[in-house]
Amino acid sequence: MASDEELRERLERFLRARTGRDLSVRGFKRLAGGASARLYGFELDDGEAPARRLVMRMDPERGDILSSRAAEYALLATAREAGVRVPEVHWFGDAGAGLGAAFFVMDHVDGESLGRRLLRETRYSKTRERLPADLARELARIHAIDPTDPRLREHLDREPAGVGAEIERYRTIMETAAGGHPMPVLELAGRWLERAAPSGGETTLVHGDFRIGNVLFDENGLTAVLDWELSHAGDPMEDLGWLCVRAWRFGADDLPAGGLCSREHLWSLYEQASGRRVDPERAMYWEIFGNWKWAIICMVQAAGHKAGRFPDVELAAIGRRVAEVEWELLDLLEQQGSHAG
Repeated sequence: MASDEELRERLERFLRARTGRDLSVRGFKRLAGGASARLYGFELDDGEAPARRLVMRMDPERGDILSSRAAEYALLATAREAGVRVPEVHWFGDAGAGLGAAFFVMDHVDGESLGRRLLRETRYSKTRERLPADLARELARIHAIDPTDPRLREHLDREPAGVGAEIERYRTIMETAAGGHPMPVLELAGRWLERAAPSGGETTLVHGDFRIGNVLFDENGLTAVLDWELSHAGDPMEDLGWLCVRAWRFGADDLPAGGLCSREHLWSLYEQASGRRVDPERAMYWEIFGNWKWAIICMVQAAGHKAGRFPDVELAAIGRRVAEVEWELLDLLEQQGSHAG
């Protein structure tokens, strides 16, 4: 495993070869965050203009590589052209480019991402007012991107898998993580999701993880949309539903849309920004699906800790949240008049 200094030297050689200039990589350090990839911050200095603050996003050191840096690079470049507030990307290198893993380099963007700070600190009071409209605007721009764009085609499935296939995929994951232990609430929710699955509808680019925690903000509003590794072609209502999952409210449970506003206010802002009508039933379906999926993700993370593959007290603590999500699912299903059984 390469040290940070070895990675710095390799990156410097890569950038000099790519640009043909005598560049220096300075202040290279590992950054917090990036659950599915490594993040490093640094300054790039050519000895003339002011040094540029950049970030390298790189495949993880261990475990399965569950997302593609090449896909993220293409998505960010396409999204920026479409007016989405994302960091500008500059260089991509595959695993054979000299750093030992695939990576790309993008601009550093100032901002905070922690939801609890957003919802509690007085300096973000103006941000809390502005962010719902910012989020709606960015989602509208994302959903306007054609998922058949030639730059994205090789990175996205040609045909959406469909909600039925997604339900079956997550049910299989749930059964594996449960290790034979019954999960009646999640089984109940899975059956409801099968029965209530929407048909037809529009297919757009879907961010796949659009929520508080995956956007940057400052005292004036949103500064960047991050974490594009789950992007796919699908139902645009999926992003609206995921944003309203209870886990992303960070305690402000009376404001379903990210702890910032009501669902109805978010939907209205999205309709104004996109020109697309929100079907409340469809949006609520995806919110229930999102909570169900999040509960299964929590199970998987706890199972990794219990099995000793990734011993980490944080993963164990996340596993305890499954019960919280089960209560939320029961409440949502009751609101939907569900009698699944």
